[in-house]
Order: sequence, then structure tokens, then C-alpha cells
Amino acid sequence: MTILVGYAPRAEARAALNKAIDIARSTGERIVVVNAGPGGEHKSSNLLNEAQQRELQQVLDGCGVEAEFRQYARGRSTAMEMKEVAAELEPTIVVIGLRRRGAVGRFMMGSVSDELLRELDQPVLCVKEYADHTPEAVSSKADTTPVAGSRRAPAVEPGRDAEPGRGLDRGEAPRPALD
Repeated sequence: MTILVGYAPRAEARAALNKAIDIARSTGERIVVVNAGPGGEHKSSNLLNEAQQRELQQVLDGCGVEAEFRQYARGRSTAMEMKEVAAELEPTIVVIGLRRRGAVGRFMMGSVSDELLRELDQPVLCVKEYADHTPEAVSSKADTTPVAGSRRAPAVEPGRDAEPGRGLDRGEAPRPALD
């Protein structure tokens, strides 16, 4: 089974790669990282240069999961290349970075992520870059411990409803709430 990652030299793509690596570590799947752009006369800032490719390969080599890097510059759009690779590999999930761009920016510039969300048959996970930091370890497991002062409701005791005196799931007769 495979996780497909769309990659460009941007922070949100690095966040997507980190999340894909984290998922692959927990599921044992392999990762295929795709970097694509039109190429030729139509050089794109999305395409990795040689130094960026070496840096990415070092990350993949040291990530602890089976990983492959592919780059396409065949005169086709990034979205078209991603759709073709997704059709070839039939990944369990496609992980892409998501820019913080408004509706007008997406309309004027287009959006590869929007096109992939609409047209891929596989589940697509969109990952935003961390606004102010990147944690040392990204984890796919949610922290379920309430933080002091947070707005999260305290955990409900198993077998009990959130409202005291309403333990209907244990076969008790309904009791009026005490106000």
C-alpha cells in the first residue's frame, strides 16, 4: 500500500511530507513523493533544483519508511501529473500541502489542491504549514489530555452521559435533572 505525496519547495509541502511520513510510520505503508511542473521553456518554481532534490532524498532516506522520489517535467500541469500517478499507484491516501490563499487568489491563480480534491478518486489529506513553529515530532495520535485552562470539556466517565444523573446506557430509569 502506498501514500502519495505532492511536493514543491514550500513550507506547506514540507508539512504535508511530515504528516505523510508520520502516517507511514504508523501504518507501514511506503511513500511516493511527486514533484511536478511543466518544465522545458516553462520553468516553474514548483520544480526542485538539484540541491533541493538531494536535500529531500536525505529526508526520505532517513525517515524510517520505504520512500521513493519522482520528478516530472513533461510539459503537463502538476495536477495532471498527480492524477496520472494516483491512477497508476492507487494510493490509500494522497497528502498535499495547502496554501493559505483566499478565494480570489485561488480563482485568479488556480489551485492544484482544489483540482486534486475535486478530481481524484482517492482520499486527499490537505495539510497547512504550522503558523508559528514546526513541532519536533509530528504525531498522528491526538493528545487527549485536557490542557489546564483549555475550553475542552472534561472527559466523561465511561458508561455515563455527560449530564449527571442520566445514565440511560446502563439500563437505569430516566431521572429528572437536578437544577
